Amino acid sequence: MKTIKPTEPIQTRGNLDKVVIENDVLHLAGWVASVDAGPVEGFKIVCAGKELTEFVMALGLDSPDVEEMFPNLDCSEKARFHINVFLNEQQQEQVRNSLIVLTPLFEGRKGCLLLDLLEPSLPLPDSDLRGFIGANVNFTDAAIEFLGYFLQKGGLKPTENVLDIGCGAGRMAYALAYYLAPTARYEGFDIAQPLIEWARQNITARFPNFNFRQVDIYNKLYNPDGTLQATEFAFPYEDETFDFALLTSVFTHLPSEEVRHYLDEIERVLKPGGRCLCTVLLHNEESQKLMEAGKSTANLVYQIDDYFATSPDVPERFIGFQEDLLMKWICDRGFTLQGKYYGDWCRRTEFTSHQDILVFQKDCSFVSRMRMFPKKIYRMFQSRNMNEKA
Repeated sequence: MKTIKPTEPIQTRGNLDKVVIENDVLHLAGWVASVDAGPVEGFKIVCAGKELTEFVMALGLDSPDVEEMFPNLDCSEKARFHINVFLNEQQQEQVRNSLIVLTPLFEGRKGCLLLDLLEPSLPLPDSDLRGFIGANVNFTDAAIEFLGYFLQKGGLKPTENVLDIGCGAGRMAYALAYYLAPTARYEGFDIAQPLIEWARQNITARFPNFNFRQVDIYNKLYNPDGTLQATEFAFPYEDETFDFALLTSVFTHLPSEEVRHYLDEIERVLKPGGRCLCTVLLHNEESQKLMEAGKSTANLVYQIDDYFATSPDVPERFIGFQEDLLMKWICDRGFTLQGKYYGDWCRRTEFTSHQDILVFQKDCSFVSRMRMFPKKIYRMFQSRNMNEKA
């Protein structure tokens, strides 16, 4: 299997503000601007996996709001666009419950994807369940945002098998359900039973290739009555099962020993060449200066063993890691870093998302796999002994 390294898009920002069908026309409106590549020159539009080519567009529309918010972007004062896509009756039915993907083009180069769902048929969890995963985080906006990262930064293909570690109520699955093919396998697990029950009843019922599992792992903050220690938990999947693994705001709540164990398990269940995208809080010179200046939303000021936390009493609330040390843990397990994208959690002026994002790939070389073989033998006997005790 070849190493997969997605073509990195040029740095852009944008949003789809309007997606609606009126009089046989799909209206798409929003804005997009590059950091240093000039104005947008066109778009590629894909819906339900098929490219739409019958459309007209107006580019370079006035955008004083965008200029005020992002004055450093190229042509931010003329960043708005409007696109009319002409649809026949069959296309309209396909579009209504499908993922719409716009790829902005800048002199032939691709910018960051703009995605949306016109009339998604999947319901949303109620406010109580959404509070489990962050009351201030918009469920669908986060799902759509990260699907773009999975596609462009992680190289996710619609036919690949996906493992969602700490899946919650299926926030990432919500968007993935409209992207993954019916033949692809999605597996998610989480420690919160109410979230898993909602995902089973509402997502699996519509998409039977999406499976959710509750695991009773102890976590002082989120599952204080859990019976399993995270460092002894073996992911309930066979070796080399998945093409893609994702963890959104999971490593930000796990101490270092648990993170290292999870990295071992991720390496085990990923196929050679498989990728992992995770969000983290990286403690480095820049983030430390911003925290010292009082700008960060997560002040990682307490060092506990080999990690940093915002609270000495409940460190699981927010945890970060020294960047070089975390990179070493990843590389020691036979992974190759594919991408590192800093977030605005510490109030950086240039960022990709809120938390930092890492993308790494399981090395498929023979030498690397032989280097990991002793660890696999040890984990096999460890798992066998745990099963015998049980």
